[in-house]
Amino acid sequence: MPAGFCHEIIVQVSRAALWSFFSEIRVEDVHNVPREGPLIVAATHHNMVVDPAVLSVGFPYKRRLHYWAKNSLFKNPYARRFLLDCGVVPVDRTTKNNAQLYAATFDVLRLGETVAVFPEGTSHTLSRLGQFKDGVSFAALEYNKLIANAPPNAEGVRPQPADILPVGIVYPQKSKYRSAAIIRYGKPLSVQPHMALYHQDPKAAAKALTLEIEKAIEQLTVNAMDWETRDAAEVLRWLLFPGEDIMEDYIDLTQSLITALTEHAKHTPDIARLQESLRVYKLELTALSLTDAHIAHYTERDITPFATTVRLLRRAAASLIDLPLFLPGLVAHLPLYVAGYCGGKFEVYEEVRAQNKIFFGLLLVPLIYLGSFVWAWSLLSEHTFLGFLLTLATLGVFVWYHVASVDEKYAHWKDLVERWRLFDAVVLGRGMWRRKQRVLELKTLRDYQVVHVRQWVAAHRSEPDLARVWAALHARVCRLQGAKSHKKREQLQQYKWCYED
Repeated sequence: MPAGFCHEIIVQVSRAALWSFFSEIRVEDVHNVPREGPLIVAATHHNMVVDPAVLSVGFPYKRRLHYWAKNSLFKNPYARRFLLDCGVVPVDRTTKNNAQLYAATFDVLRLGETVAVFPEGTSHTLSRLGQFKDGVSFAALEYNKLIANAPPNAEGVRPQPADILPVGIVYPQKSKYRSAAIIRYGKPLSVQPHMALYHQDPKAAAKALTLEIEKAIEQLTVNAMDWETRDAAEVLRWLLFPGEDIMEDYIDLTQSLITALTEHAKHTPDIARLQESLRVYKLELTALSLTDAHIAHYTERDITPFATTVRLLRRAAASLIDLPLFLPGLVAHLPLYVAGYCGGKFEVYEEVRAQNKIFFGLLLVPLIYLGSFVWAWSLLSEHTFLGFLLTLATLGVFVWYHVASVDEKYAHWKDLVERWRLFDAVVLGRGMWRRKQRVLELKTLRDYQVVHVRQWVAAHRSEPDLARVWAALHARVCRLQGAKSHKKREQLQQYKWCYED
């Protein structure tokens, strides 16, 4: 039962929706994905329906993914036809017999297709992987058991065994508009080493295979014992690699920082105190609605009324220059942005927010574009054919410009807002809770952390995890050395502490 036309429509709609929400969907280690043959994909599940959408769009070689659904959804013949055409596979949860439970899955695998499963079962917002269930293992083991002595088909071809492909889907800021998603593919896992045990003790074999899958996926993702440690490691990354929002080596570096910080904090009181101060720093940034980038600008200088005023005026002037071209697209898309903001703001569970924002976008975008077209067509030419073509071309230009420049303009807007917040606190002195004093204390705290973090990394750079961080720092230095642009020379200055060491 290969996926049909409906599946292709869903994939293309998902591609457009994800393209509008994420600034980047990065795919890593594609060479680990087999080009053909039956395959069971085991992926992480942190972001509700966004996960299968990201996985389907980012899966290489034009291979289409089938997903499980309970068989009660297939009772209606029209629903059954639609779901099967979408590539959905029924699972009979009323039986304990694995051969019957996964019968439709086995039919798909015999055709050399790919089935994607989320072993954690439900979406979550944990600082690490959730508890893995054994469904993927039982399906893989039972399938390979059934085909062991299966006769060849009409063409004389025997069914091929199915491997398990571990996949990590990582979101640095999973509910944020114009954030990133990273898909990393691990090496396929063969189930053959577990088959002998499966014939003797199916549950023990499934548990062992599940543990192997979990360990493989753990190597592809970012995991910490708690959010306090993960938040502290995130601040470490900001301090060591300033200005890099979406790093090319985000997963490896973040995990190395988490591991090193966890181990050192256990045995060194100074590092434990540093870890706590890093967490406090992030909490204060969140409370003041600021980011590290704006505090980092004042490294080696003071936060003064004059400096904050000049920086605000510079950004405001640059924004006013861009405004005439960007404003029409902004006004047209404003209902979409407002709906997305509300969809995220009033949702309690973070793993649902991105889903809500994308869903509102899918509903509103056709209405916005159709309404804008009809209004412009009537305004420009009173519904003439020439006006139709002119309106289509004009609207197309504005939509293209808005989409092509939305990342830059959105970054400028956030920058402008945060410069205003600094100006409001430092110059106007408005607000409760000692906002000006808190900003200045935040600057002092960051200066203290930068010194101690750099000393810590330099002193322990021979250890495996911090050696990886040190190598990444020197890779930045090599890339920036000899740069002619003023911006890159400024970036190089931020790393002088490690190449002058």
